Amino acid sequence: MEQKIIDDKNILELNTVCVSLEETIASKLRNTGIFFHSLSRVKTESSLKHKLATGKYGIQAGGRKIQDLIGIRINLFYSEDVTLCEEILEDTFNLDNWSKSVWAENRFDAQKCNGVFRIPSKYLRNISSKLWEYPLDQTFEVQLRTVLFEGWHEIEHEMRYKYKPEEEEKHLWAGLEKQARMMNSIIANLELCDWSIGNICDSIAEEQFQKKNWEYALRSKYRLRISHDSLKPELKTYFDGNPDIVNGFFAVTKKQLVGILLNKRHHKELTPDRVIYLINKELIHDEYIAGLLDREQFVRVPNKEIQEKLRPLVSDYVFHQEILIPENAFDKACNLIYEWVYQHIRQVFCQMPKTLGPVSYETMGYRVDIMISDECFTMDMQRISDEEPGAIWHTMAELTKTSEGVRLSGRNICETLHSRERRYSRPKFMRDIFNQAGYVDCGRVLNENVRADEIGYEDLNAIVTNPKRRLPVILIIRPERLPDWAQDFDGYIINAETLNRTLAGISHVLKSDVPCSKALKALYGEQTVDGAVLYWKKSGTDPQIFSMEDINKSLFEEVSYSIDEELEYEKAFRYRLRELVSEEFVR
Repeated sequence: MEQKIIDDKNILELNTVCVSLEETIASKLRNTGIFFHSLSRVKTESSLKHKLATGKYGIQAGGRKIQDLIGIRINLFYSEDVTLCEEILEDTFNLDNWSKSVWAENRFDAQKCNGVFRIPSKYLRNISSKLWEYPLDQTFEVQLRTVLFEGWHEIEHEMRYKYKPEEEEKHLWAGLEKQARMMNSIIANLELCDWSIGNICDSIAEEQFQKKNWEYALRSKYRLRISHDSLKPELKTYFDGNPDIVNGFFAVTKKQLVGILLNKRHHKELTPDRVIYLINKELIHDEYIAGLLDREQFVRVPNKEIQEKLRPLVSDYVFHQEILIPENAFDKACNLIYEWVYQHIRQVFCQMPKTLGPVSYETMGYRVDIMISDECFTMDMQRISDEEPGAIWHTMAELTKTSEGVRLSGRNICETLHSRERRYSRPKFMRDIFNQAGYVDCGRVLNENVRADEIGYEDLNAIVTNPKRRLPVILIIRPERLPDWAQDFDGYIINAETLNRTLAGISHVLKSDVPCSKALKALYGEQTVDGAVLYWKKSGTDPQIFSMEDINKSLFEEVSYSIDEELEYEKAFRYRLRELVSEEFVR
């Protein structure tokens, strides 16, 4: 029996990755209001074998690899959105290359805009390494087209691309140059149509602007998914009487508005009022409009529709931590957990007392049980998500007095229709207990006031080798020669205090003193640890070493927001460390 390139397990994993990547792109485009359709696929076994049979691909050094194992197609309604989508993709994923058509005034060809991006490593964890023994690159391809070109491309691909002259002496189009030229002439018409649609909409926007039909002008100018609501009457009156203010709003480009929408954390319905609100908040800063709109409660739109078909929920552990807290912090921790529960569930169980005490309530989709004694406190709460339809959160906490101190255990489980990629989500009460009471690990009391202090080798070794250690350890080593871009980090290559705040309660963040650095250089090699960051997991005494070169080459594999920092690699590396640490508390 012929061996498969992709076994059944890898097919399932690749399809999951494919869906996740498409959803990441689609989510961003939905948030911006851009009109689009998307589809995706994993290359079939027969298609892979056909490609490999051409002999164009190989695993030898410098060999060419198949880069579209996963393919995503984005069909955009308006041609100007192609460039916007390119920029969104480049800001989201690590770009490998673009393949684009070259414009020529005397020739019409099918316009190609295909981007190849690296698959973020977090998506590859469950894929067998045997797959990469074939000349398959760990990349995915995104094709950008307008909807008008999409139909032509489909026909052309099926009727002409598959019958290339070099592959078949008597191919389908042999001797049919007239028909081939007519086929190409359709491209010219489609290109004209795309261009004309944009010009027609711009003309409509100008006409509506002159007539003071402000909401119609907004829709035709930006060509985004703006609702059919009207502007607030007070806003329309204000615009009618203030032409200079109106001119300022309508000078804002579609690219600027899309950039504003990308930087908003939650997608909300894009009404004409919200367009004005966002432009004013970010660019115009008109006081009257701010007073009129800033307090508006814009409706949140759920990202996913509730599925009609009933399916069992799948549980994903998104946080699990056990740690000691100071002996005198038992009562404080109990109250912090109770307050958190009260804030989350008081609207469901109105009878719940505001002050600490045992409770037990249950109704459809919601449950809370709290038991307390002199030696132990337990909390078990279940609630329906108010942000994600079809999701249920199940949170548990336990405090127990022991001979070592008070043991704190916190767990968070997300139950959904489909198991997602693991998401770290720490309940706020865990951070509150850390900030207000403190954690104890390896004899060190940690809280929000503890800085990333310098440490000697003996103290470091005592922490790392302690069998009761419950937190990972990050050690930052001062370089002998500090790069110019790191002058603001107290002589280190990483912003240690920012990292310490980010990982508060889930990691030790330390800086190596000079004797400690020398000891580590003798142990691991000077070139390896000069300006490096060492990482010890919760269990294990062998560090993972990130050299200065690793830090300098760090990139965001996937981001959900725009990056506006010059030192992107430093921030990207801190983000990478945060992901490493977070994974230790997800199972």
